[in-house]
Amino acid sequence: MKRARASARLASASGLVVLVATLAGCGPHYPLDIPEAQWARMTPAEQTAARMKQAELDRARAEARRQEAAAREAEVAARAAELAHALANAGPGERVQCILQPVEMRYGGKWRPAEPLGLDLVAGMTIGFELQAREHRHRRIDGKATFDGMEVSLCPGYGSDCARFLATSGEFRRGVSRRVAADDRLRGRMHCELAYGNRHRFP
Repeated sequence: MKRARASARLASASGLVVLVATLAGCGPHYPLDIPEAQWARMTPAEQTAARMKQAELDRARAEARRQEAAAREAEVAARAAELAHALANAGPGERVQCILQPVEMRYGGKWRPAEPLGLDLVAGMTIGFELQAREHRHRRIDGKATFDGMEVSLCPGYGSDCARFLATSGEFRRGVSRRVAADDRLRGRMHCELAYGNRHRFP
């Protein structure tokens, strides 16, 4: 019984040591990362000046983050406008629409079904795509897609291997399907056919 009580006291003391060490690691945080001992030696005026300087730095960092976010949004909007203009004004043979379905993506060492992927491409432009797993919504593959007039390329992630869909202008005009695969990450059947912008429609 005495040994049990002693063990319990020892465990309690050990837990207290761990708690104190944890709290020490999460001690008070002073402006400008000033150490606690130095902060204690500072005059009230010096502490106020440090707080004001920290507030100034915080405002500057917040403004920098705001400007970076605004720049990213402006870049995304510019690219979207550029793509919309290119799609609307594509000439004959310059725009192709593709659907990748059925499609699988590889993760966890297995091939698993993914959501269908639609692409609207203009020759000479690169767009991003996201392939989403059907069973696990957090699983996805990001990549880039391009069209050069004869070939559609899907390049997943940072892999060097791209899925390549090659067809003649006549095949694209009629609509053509192919099996595609890329970098042991995605595979499926893709159907592509020519599309026209606002200025170039089928009669």
